[in-house]
Amino acid sequence: MSLIPVQLQTFVRDSLNPQNLLASSLSVTDFEKWELFLLKNVSDIKLNLYSANSTSQHNPGFEVTVTINQLIEMSDMVNAYLVKSLPVWRGHMLADQIKKHYLFTCILFDDLLSFLATDHSVAYGLSIIPKFSLPAVKMNLKEIFNCLKTHLAEQAIDAELLELLFAGIYQFINRKDLTVNEEKYIRELIKMLLLETFAESQQLTDLLILKNFNAPEFLLFCVNKWQNRFIEIEGIHEQLGFVLKEKNRLYELSVKKNIKHLPGSPSVYYELDQFLAEKYTFLKQLLKLHRLTLKDGERFKTNTRFLINLPVSQFGLFIRMQIEKGLLVKEHIGEIFSFFATHFYTPNSTYISAESLRKKSTDVEFATARKMKGQLIGMLNWLNTNYNLSNYN
Repeated sequence: MSLIPVQLQTFVRDSLNPQNLLASSLSVTDFEKWELFLLKNVSDIKLNLYSANSTSQHNPGFEVTVTINQLIEMSDMVNAYLVKSLPVWRGHMLADQIKKHYLFTCILFDDLLSFLATDHSVAYGLSIIPKFSLPAVKMNLKEIFNCLKTHLAEQAIDAELLELLFAGIYQFINRKDLTVNEEKYIRELIKMLLLETFAESQQLTDLLILKNFNAPEFLLFCVNKWQNRFIEIEGIHEQLGFVLKEKNRLYELSVKKNIKHLPGSPSVYYELDQFLAEKYTFLKQLLKLHRLTLKDGERFKTNTRFLINLPVSQFGLFIRMQIEKGLLVKEHIGEIFSFFATHFYTPNSTYISAESLRKKSTDVEFATARKMKGQLIGMLNWLNTNYNLSNYN
């Protein structure tokens, strides 16, 4: 049930329609009656709301929600008369009065919405901003957004992170419809970012997690950053340790900062925590498979796995050199690295990640290449010494 009288709904739908309005002979008295009728109905709605709130056995929540939605619908209707139907009434001799009273009606409905919001912020927060107010709201958001772009451009933040942040805020502001809660969220986010100075990208990332900046691109950015880190970590045990540290960091972040998010929207914190939980489960299963294959004990001492006295980075480069020089064929390159990761281990990595080994074979640092050159020179010297090859080219 709505608190808005049927007479008011009919008045807005029919009497204020420009086609019907111009069909009657308008006078100054008609505009005065227009104002008085609206003021009387708005006053009655407020009284009915007071009455509903004071009745202890009656919960007006549903009525208020219906009232807010109908009020926004009527406001949008009058705004359409004012804007879209302008060609219909613009040439009328009382066009100024028509415009004035359309504006008066929209403003009066906005004031009534603000009144309802005082005691019913939850219902009001879920409602869509009336089209009459939306342009001014978006203009103001764009102004502070432009300030934010200037503010963050001067700081040491990853370019990809900045780009997806700006794109996400821009898409948010330019939605066709914007709820009161959404407008409040994006405004608070921008103002918070304007007050911060970031020494590194991680600080901005953490803040966006706290504020539940749930743009899909941001979630993907966080996941990709972790995936790249996994590839850099050589051993599966070490990867498990990294997952646990990141889960704990997320947890401490949520506890210290009390993460809150937009009602009805997915939680970025939950999504990231779930990703880490699934990654941890996967690594545990992968480790179990390794142990089952290698028996993790007796076979460790047999020829099933061999120790190679090279760091994983040099080992990866050594394999890559054999591939590039044709000693190992390039077909099934993934299986080649899986084989070496399965059957070899290093002094610092009991179990080698095949992905990490392959990644390190191409992402080679100068120091790694120099040390490998030293290993190869040592091999050549051994050949020269043992097979008298010093005088042969």
